[in-house]
Amino acid sequence: MRSVEHDVLYIYRYAGSGDVELRYSLRSLAASRMAPRKVWVFGDRPEWLADDKRLVEHVPHEYVARLFRFKLPVVNTFLLTFLASLIPDLASDFFWFADDYILLEPVTAEDLARPRVLEDLAQVKSRGRGLYKDALWRSYDTLRRLGYSSLNFECHVPQPYTKKRVWDAYCDLQDFVTEDRYYGLLLHLAVFNHAVKHEGLSDFVWLHQEGRFAGFYKTPPSLAEVRDKCRGKAFLNFDDQAWGPGLEQFLAEKFAEPSPYER
Repeated sequence: MRSVEHDVLYIYRYAGSGDVELRYSLRSLAASRMAPRKVWVFGDRPEWLADDKRLVEHVPHEYVARLFRFKLPVVNTFLLTFLASLIPDLASDFFWFADDYILLEPVTAEDLARPRVLEDLAQVKSRGRGLYKDALWRSYDTLRRLGYSSLNFECHVPQPYTKKRVWDAYCDLQDFVTEDRYYGLLLHLAVFNHAVKHEGLSDFVWLHQEGRFAGFYKTPPSLAEVRDKCRGKAFLNFDDQAWGPGLEQFLAEKFAEPSPYER
């Protein structure tokens, strides 16, 4: 990604718990060295979000979705990101965030400028089952049939995007994007493999080789487990099943100060 002004885009859907996960994600962003031009929250709006639109702005789904008569609320991530990319004032270059993405150290924009890859799916021996796994492999099979590579960019860390990258991928792959949350192509898998094929994208980071990621899934960890696994890491992610007192206390201690993105 070029050294230009960039924004941060959160694709956000209310998940209960007072939007506490988003609160800590924004605090971690404020504590980093990224210095985004502006933060956007596309979707639901937490009650505590700051009112200063120079720093952070909320945009509801219907602002863009009504142009295409999509059913509200929009729940498919690829579709949401395409719609968000049409926000007029969103910077051409932006970083894609979710509320369960936490920056554990002062990460810079340059650090995030290269997409991160989880694995080569063609080398994975067992597919597994479940809503997410099924969606992943459906996306993989479709993309392979269409002549795309087998790289898995579904890393659960911030990823670098451009409006053009999203537009080009959506225009070429829209027949395989649905309004359902789990059917249709997964966002990162589709957009970055499209960039590999059509832009010649080859400069990316292998997440596990980098060794800066900590993730918790399916079971809530204890505070001691979170502290131990996050030591020396830059990126933290967790699913809804892992959220619990251990993660919440860890984040409350690490990011105790409110961010400029909060009232």
